[in-house]
Parts: sequence; C-alpha cells; structure tokens
Amino acid sequence: MTTDKRVVICAGPPGNGRDDLLLEMKKRQSFNYYHLFEYIVEEARLQGTNLTKLNILDFYDSQPEKMNQLHKAAVNKIVEDIADRGGTHIVSTPLHFEWKGNRFSGLQEDEVRTLDPDLFVMIFDDIVRVKRRLGRDIQWQDHRFTLGEIANWRREEIHSVYTLARQFTPAREIQLVAYENGPEFLKDVIWSRGREKVYLSHPITGEGPKFFENITKFGKTLAEYYIVYDPYMIKDWDIVESWRDMVNAAIDRKERRPSEFVFSMDYREGPIEEKIDSIEIEAAIKNLRFQIIDVDYKLIENSQAVVVYHPRASISAGVMCEMVYAKSLAKMVYVYYPYEPSPFFEWYATRIFTEESELRDFLIKESKVTGQTPLDIYSGRAPRDT
Repeated sequence: MTTDKRVVICAGPPGNGRDDLLLEMKKRQSFNYYHLFEYIVEEARLQGTNLTKLNILDFYDSQPEKMNQLHKAAVNKIVEDIADRGGTHIVSTPLHFEWKGNRFSGLQEDEVRTLDPDLFVMIFDDIVRVKRRLGRDIQWQDHRFTLGEIANWRREEIHSVYTLARQFTPAREIQLVAYENGPEFLKDVIWSRGREKVYLSHPITGEGPKFFENITKFGKTLAEYYIVYDPYMIKDWDIVESWRDMVNAAIDRKERRPSEFVFSMDYREGPIEEKIDSIEIEAAIKNLRFQIIDVDYKLIENSQAVVVYHPRASISAGVMCEMVYAKSLAKMVYVYYPYEPSPFFEWYATRIFTEESELRDFLIKESKVTGQTPLDIYSGRAPRDT
C-alpha cells in the first residue's frame, strides 16, 4: 500500500463547470480522477440496473434505500482504488442537489470520513452562466431553474462544504475557486503548497476596463510568489451592479423599470449577452448581494494576508469592510494607496505603500518563496535568509 497521497473532494453544484475545469486541469497536471456519478452507474450495472444521467435523479427519488446502497458501494470502491495508488486523488461530486421539490446529498458525513480528505475545493460560477449550462445539459434542460433557485442551490452547496469539513478536528482546509479563475489557478490551489494565499482587495463599483486590466497585471506580478485570489473573478457583482444601474436610471427618468434585464460580460471563453425577465432577476438579487459578501469574507478567511490595491482617492466601502474583517481575523493588510489616508483607513492597514512598485517588491521579498512570510517581519524572528 502506498501512503504518499493526498485526497481532495472537489464539490460544486451542477452547471458550475466543475468537471469541465478538472478535465482541463488534467491536461496540465497528472492526478487520479474519480467521478462519483460514474462509480454509482457502474455499481448499478453490476446489480442489473441501468442508470444514466436521464434517470438517476428519478431513481434517487423513487428508490432512496437502493440508491443509498449504490452510493455507499461506489464510495467504498473509490476508497479501495485510492488505497492502491499514490499521488493526488480528486473525488468530484456535488454535495447538494434538488429534484422535484426534494433535497439530496452528494456525500453523507460517514462517507466523507471514509474518504478522509485533506482538502475540500468548491468550484462555482456566476448564476447567469450556470443557467446557460443547465439549459444545454440533457440532465437538466427540461427543468427551467430560475436564477433565484440557482443562487439558493449554490448557498446550500457552500453550507454543505463547510459542514462536512468542520466535522473533523481540526477542520479540513477549504478553498473556494471561481470557474473564471481557470485550470491553471485551480492547479496552483491544489499543488502549490509552498506559496501562500493572498486576497486582492480593490474597488469595483465605478471602475472601467483599464482599471481591471491594471489589477490583473498587478496580480500576475505576484503569481510566482503567491496564490492570488481576485474577487472580481466572481462576476455576480456585475449582475448586481448592472441591475442597480438599470433601476436607478429608470428612477431618475421617473419611468417604470424595463420588463427585461440585459446582461453582458466578457469571460476568458468569450463574451455573452443574456436577456432576463426583470421579475426573475429581482427575485435573485437579494440572495446574490448576501452571497457576494459571504464568499468574499470566506476567501479572506482562507488567505494568509490581504493585499489592497487602491489607486483612487475616494475610499471604496467594500474595500474598507474587507480591511476591517481581515484585521478582526488577525490577518496582515498591506495597502497600495498613493494619497493621504484617513485615520480609519490607516488604522486598519498593517502598512501603507504610496508606490505600487514598493508594495510589489515588499511582498516578493517577504514571500515564503524568497525566504520569509509577511508575519515574520512583525514576529520578532530573524528572516529565514539571515
């Protein structure tokens, strides 16, 4: 038996591109890939039952005890396969899904304990693109999920990930990865354990393409030394802002809001444009607003430090809140801000740099890759390279 191994549970609701991203990553990195659905189908075949994407959810609903048996047999088979191989093992499955008014679990607590994962990764995408994928999937296309339902589904998935990870003592590591980050970033999250994770906080509201190009460029200069989480990879914010702009414009014109909401966005795979009924998008917006904050705070929790890129004078409320939250978790907060700071802004910053290059050079010098961590400079310990 080979003991040199890591087990990763890769979760994410249907339609979020979980397996697409894993298969893209497999072209770049070797790992053992276990799609739980395929193992369940094989166990059913051995017992004379033909399960497919088109009938498995009805089988869940009509034969729950039988499905539970197949499910546990599939998990046990994966555990056996893992025991015979070294390396990294990634088990792919949603943890929560809904069908005809019923709720089902992709993994039970005892099954997770049997798998004994080192890491949970949840892959998720914005709700507009998820709806597009579900509409093209033969398993889901006849069930027209609303954006509100998709948002609720994602919230439940996040809750399931954290519940399962926290049943261990200490709790197992969790990382949330937006689909837009791409396969290379996912690979870094799973394998680049020598690099620390940092959250890149920056203004979003009111900023244009040039600003986000600069943000991306700055993040890439740190990518060799850190795993950089940019919250703008999660495009839900643009949905909320586009909706708010449309509603506010109608208010200013003293007109009724339009009956149709048009959303366009450029992704790494190309631009999309969607027309959505205003009633449907309004029903999803409140849930989406709360999820934006919740996910950003969870990314901060999962990071070793927060890096603030704030080249404009007027302080972003979102950035300020993220700085406050980071300090409440005893995280270091390193800031690029080329103006005279307010006392409150200065209070929640560990250190402020007035030049972008100074912040970048500091972070590179203080990274684990080059010798010491950001915490070392305040710990009283000598840097590792002295």
